[in-house]
Amino acid sequence: MKEQLEVTLTNIRTALDREDIALAQKLLNKLHPADQADAISDRPLQEQTEMLPNLNVDNAADVLEHLDEDEAAEIAAKLPLETLAGLLDEMEPDEAADILLDLYEERALAVMEKMVSTDNVRPLLEYDDDTAGGRMTTQVPILHREMTASHAITYLRNSKPDSENHYNLYVIDKDGRLLGIVGLRELITAKPVTSIEAIMNSDVISASVNDDQEECAKLMSHYNLMNLPIVNQSNQLVGVITYDDLVEVIEDEATEDIYALANLSADSDLDVFSPVSMMITRRLPWLYVNLGTAFLSAFVISRFEATIAKIAVLAVFQSVVAGLGGNAGTQALAIMVRGLALKQLEFRHIWRALGRELVIGMLHGLAIGIAVAGIVYLWRGNPWLGLIIGLATFGNLLVAGVMGTLVPLTLKHFHQDPALASSILVTGITDVIGFALFLGLATLYLPYL
Repeated sequence: MKEQLEVTLTNIRTALDREDIALAQKLLNKLHPADQADAISDRPLQEQTEMLPNLNVDNAADVLEHLDEDEAAEIAAKLPLETLAGLLDEMEPDEAADILLDLYEERALAVMEKMVSTDNVRPLLEYDDDTAGGRMTTQVPILHREMTASHAITYLRNSKPDSENHYNLYVIDKDGRLLGIVGLRELITAKPVTSIEAIMNSDVISASVNDDQEECAKLMSHYNLMNLPIVNQSNQLVGVITYDDLVEVIEDEATEDIYALANLSADSDLDVFSPVSMMITRRLPWLYVNLGTAFLSAFVISRFEATIAKIAVLAVFQSVVAGLGGNAGTQALAIMVRGLALKQLEFRHIWRALGRELVIGMLHGLAIGIAVAGIVYLWRGNPWLGLIIGLATFGNLLVAGVMGTLVPLTLKHFHQDPALASSILVTGITDVIGFALFLGLATLYLPYL
């Protein structure tokens, strides 16, 4: 199956390279929408906008949903208004809302005037993308508590809700307030005359429209939910987040954390083919910050110029101490940032976490320090040089564990992103202390070297 798909994708790209649009279109229509999106995602924007309208409406809408958000927005900006309106009508409301929010306001308004399903989409435009309201869909299968099981099944059969795998049905009162939840299995197996109120589960896990998307993802993961109902301040049911939205949230949050640990802004939206100007403006500032910490390390080294001038071999080994400290600090930092993100760790746990990292740092320092000392002795034949590097490595690994714990916890305590600035601070501190320890000990034991 996979090999056949690769052959088809290759044939489509070959046809497009030959400008045989008809053949490419014929091959595309045989693929799943997700594979169609893969096939056209690396084509020029002009080709994408020509091909998409030639797919049947359902497929074209699905392709637009599967494309990267930026690519979908670019295509939407070029499609004729009538074509775009028809595609958005076929899309899930939350996906359509995302595209509309990425368009210029004038074009978005013009498209909405030609859409049929604006009632489902318009409420979603009021919320930020990264909130529960921005992620939810408003197409929710609902029941009223006074219904019977037979009445409810007839109602669902006639209404034919456009489902995103809604295995749960939500029960509301006359004012739209969320009362409970009924599983399809419970509904189908209940006696026809049984009331919905009798079979519903009133213990419902829900989220508010303004909750952060990451909190919603944690709720769904923790309680193993397929869907998460979203309510407003009056506890009225306004939408639902489905499990496929959860996958997108996890991807977004993972990207945010990876960028932050690399000292890129969490909202940078960079990818491999982002414009060069965007790459420069989003990445260059953090290089300037790094430049500052590098010069601080250089200043520390400069205080020991006389020692290095007398024992030139010290310049060979100073990067070993700093490099090991930086890597150990990054390890501790990654664990702490993850713990903070998953709510496993809070500032009140600082002493417990610090104690553990001190023990780990000491054990790492002993293991690596002894190994480094032995290697240097065997290489240079000087036991004092091996001892100095071993002690400096031990001390720097101890500091790395402490800083990898203290820095993110302190930043979080002061309501700063613990990932965004932590790596620069931790690496800078371990470099400075590593150089100071190594060269300071070398100066102290200079007669023996």
